[in-house]
Amino acid sequence: MFYGCIVGIVLMLMLLAGVLYGLHQFKKVMNQFTDSKPVALPTVSLSSNQLDDLHQRVNTFSNAVSTGKSASPLVLNSDEINALIAANPGGTNLSGKLYVSLQDDKVKAQVSLPLSQTPLRVLKGRYLNGDATLNVSLNQGNLGVFINEINVKGKPLPGIYMQPIRQINWADSANTNRTASSALNKIQAIDVKDGKLIITPAEGPEKTPEKKSQ
Repeated sequence: MFYGCIVGIVLMLMLLAGVLYGLHQFKKVMNQFTDSKPVALPTVSLSSNQLDDLHQRVNTFSNAVSTGKSASPLVLNSDEINALIAANPGGTNLSGKLYVSLQDDKVKAQVSLPLSQTPLRVLKGRYLNGDATLNVSLNQGNLGVFINEINVKGKPLPGIYMQPIRQINWADSANTNRTASSALNKIQAIDVKDGKLIITPAEGPEKTPEKKSQ
């Protein structure tokens, strides 16, 4: 009985030491890879004529898609995407958090993301500032913007911390916005090719062939 209690106490002390060490390591990693404040991201400066042309193309495409008319794919470069992010169309709420750079068929970005959306309470009030590789997709009308990889201060974020971040859809606010969601349901595909974002509208509903009278 006595020796059993001694062994139990020793095991509890070892467990406590392990927990404290783990917390120390977690805090160390947290301070190394996260910040208490966001960082200022680059901004795009388009001329008034360029902005007018951009909004006209987007509005023309949007109106055609919403009314079921035929429309050519909408093609956007990095500067145009960042200008739209800054304007916050559809309630995406990514302004100041994301600066996009399209490279061939990949989406790169500088990010300054609040970690309040992660399930780890200890990260509340912390920010993830770094360079990321994004995965942009459209699945049955749901827009997905997920982070695949991120480098902070020149070092890759450890997998154990990337796992909950990879689960977050940073475009989820667009999916829950009624206007934006309705528009997304009329998009067939979103692709990145040759440094351009290509948004292809869905084809109109097929007409049921009329039956011939006999």
